[in-house]
Amino acid sequence: MVKTRQATNLPEAKLLARRQAHMAMAGLSLGQAAEDSQAVCQLIFESDAWKQAAQLLLYIPILGEIDINPLIKKGLEVGKEIALPRFSPENNAYEACAIPNLGELVIGKFGIPEPSLGCQKIGTKQLDLVIVGGVAFDGLGGRLGRGGGFFDRLLADISAKKCGVCFDQQVHPDVPVERHDVKMDMIATPSGWLVPQPA
Repeated sequence: MVKTRQATNLPEAKLLARRQAHMAMAGLSLGQAAEDSQAVCQLIFESDAWKQAAQLLLYIPILGEIDINPLIKKGLEVGKEIALPRFSPENNAYEACAIPNLGELVIGKFGIPEPSLGCQKIGTKQLDLVIVGGVAFDGLGGRLGRGGGFFDRLLADISAKKCGVCFDQQVHPDVPVERHDVKMDMIATPSGWLVPQPA
């Protein structure tokens, strides 16, 4: 992973970091990815953060992200309120919207399934836990997204605990971050938990 101080500027550092992260993931088979995703979901199922949370913001995984569909399904089954990000063209930003079931999803702006317009937007202050994917993470809670900053703007309004999830290949020693990038309170990986220590 390229360290922030080694690049001429942060946008360049992030671009290089994303390239290196994608290269690190290139050798991960679909079978191993499924096994690793199952391990991460089990880790979260057993956590106090999951057990105590009544309202959660999760995400629909895409290629290269931990498959957390089991969390979505189990959360709905046990009566937790599950919200997913929905892009608002009017605000050019994501908003959290509760789903009654996975049948209430439509293809969104970026080709990712998201809650339909019939799903109710919920206040971010109501959330107890957020599960966050990304391209790369580090042990200090740093997260590298896919660019654009849309998800970070949503996370910035959320005071609930933020749990990153990633493959072991996506853990790097020093993720380049900017002031607006939101840090994770904990990160679940196939090898176990990464819990950043307070500065």
